Amino acid sequence: MPRLKVGLVRYGTIARSIADAFGTNPAPECKIGRGRITLTFRQTGASRWSEQQRIEYALHVAETARTLLGGDLRKRVRRRANRAIVVVFEDAVLDRGCDVQLWWQCVVPRAG
Repeated sequence: MPRLKVGLVRYGTIARSIADAFGTNPAPECKIGRGRITLTFRQTGASRWSEQQRIEYALHVAETARTLLGGDLRKRVRRRANRAIVVVFEDAVLDRGCDVQLWWQCVVPRAG
C-alpha cells in the first residue's frame, strides 16, 4: 500500500526558536506546508491590541521567521524561507459569562 502524503510538516525547533526570539509562552504552533508557513500564537492578549500593533507584530514575526528559516541547517527548511507567512492570533476571553474565542490572521506575502 502506498504511503499517504499529507503535505504538512511541523517543525517544533523552529517554533521554539521563534518563541525564544519574542519571549512568548507557550511557543507558537509552526506548520510548514501547502505553500505557506503558518505561525499560530495562542493566549498572547493580542485581542486587546490595536490593529496597527497586530500588523506591526505580524510583520516583525514574519521577518524573524524568515531569518531563522533561512539560517537553518536543513535544506528543506531553508528552501521555505521565502514562502508566504501566515501569523494567527487566537485568544479566549470571558465576556459577561460567555466564553468568546477571538481569532485574527495576517498573511504576509512571500519575500521578493
